[in-house]
Amino acid sequence: MRNTKGGGFRFFLTMLAAFSAVLLLSCGHQYKCGITFGASTCTPSGGGISTSGNAGANAALVFNIVQTGSINGISLTSGSSATLQNIPNFRAPTAPQNDVSSEVVTAQKKFLYAAFPASRLLYGWTIDSSTGQLTAISGSPFTIEWLGGVILNDAGVNMTAVAVNPAGTLLFIAAAGNGAIAVYQIGSDGTLTQASGSPLSTGGFQPWNLYFDGLGKYLYVTTGPEGMGQQVAAYAIGSTGALTLVPGSPFAFNLWALAGDPSGQYMVGISGRSMALNGLTNDSNLYVFSVQQSGSNAGALTPVAGSPFATLYAPVNLAVQPNAANGSFVYSFSITSSGYNPIEGYALSTATGVLSVLSASPFANISPSPWGQFEQGGSNLFVYSGIAGVPQLGVLSAASGTGVLTQPLARVPLSTGGYFTVTDAQ
Repeated sequence: MRNTKGGGFRFFLTMLAAFSAVLLLSCGHQYKCGITFGASTCTPSGGGISTSGNAGANAALVFNIVQTGSINGISLTSGSSATLQNIPNFRAPTAPQNDVSSEVVTAQKKFLYAAFPASRLLYGWTIDSSTGQLTAISGSPFTIEWLGGVILNDAGVNMTAVAVNPAGTLLFIAAAGNGAIAVYQIGSDGTLTQASGSPLSTGGFQPWNLYFDGLGKYLYVTTGPEGMGQQVAAYAIGSTGALTLVPGSPFAFNLWALAGDPSGQYMVGISGRSMALNGLTNDSNLYVFSVQQSGSNAGALTPVAGSPFATLYAPVNLAVQPNAANGSFVYSFSITSSGYNPIEGYALSTATGVLSVLSASPFANISPSPWGQFEQGGSNLFVYSGIAGVPQLGVLSAASGTGVLTQPLARVPLSTGGYFTVTDAQ
């Protein structure tokens, strides 16, 4: 796999090298977004950090990979004195060191998986929602050879090669170096079983990044370096994890990242072309596609009327609010040659797919960030940043009905820049 990147990727790394030196100093070498947050149908928690409920109880849990060889835990507590803090007395489990291609995901609000491609190992833990403590799943770590096919991420590129479907029942691996997608069923105890027909050959299409529609019916796969993708492959997902290519796929869209709205009707994407990140001409747009809901080509993507929608800055990451009860909002993240631009926000029409700028966007009154992700309830947007060379995790409240972001709590310093994932506490 290590020799399959090709000249295009090597050229990309060369272009990125100068900027990487600045970026890695400011954000701890990690420039990567999380990928899945479990089921998207939970009861919403309202318009932001909860001030009701049991004071001090965990409302959400965050776990990040510490590149010196462990996992770190952070909790968002509820009540009138809500806090964002390192979990008290957290027993950090050990993990492989310095694997810059590692990823971490959650499933069913109770399992945490950390993938280490260089070691071909996937660690799994059960999450204690009341304490945040982790207990190893039987059989962990799991040896998964297909992790060796994940594209290297040592240039700080935002890869999403390991993903869990919204229901938290299936785990997918994009083995680009093998030209395949591996699928594993997640048992009720968190154990993994390789799905029938896995791995699926992608027929010459190199799978780099994996994304789902909001209902988890379809898997969308991008290929190539950020800003240089050219195509998106689409697969219908069977109940056991079997993948069936959607007719007409792959589609000729140059997209790097995608996110599904909670209704399952739309996918929002970015190309990732950014002068600051990869030396490519800025693409200051968000692309919205309708998802074909039925018929022989169900799952196919079609640009909605008016797409692409202009942004102020060139997006390099995005987050879509995952719970329609709180509103349908899209947030884009971008960078400059020396830092981050303010986060931008948009309302997504569930009738037409049209994006409209939120009145307070861009959010200049909150700390900027290069990427973030929601918990399942969709009220809180967790964001990463590296301010003054110190990696930090913060939480922003997204107001129900308006999507306006506020920053009610101080950020928490991280020991190293690390990939993180978020889950509601059960």
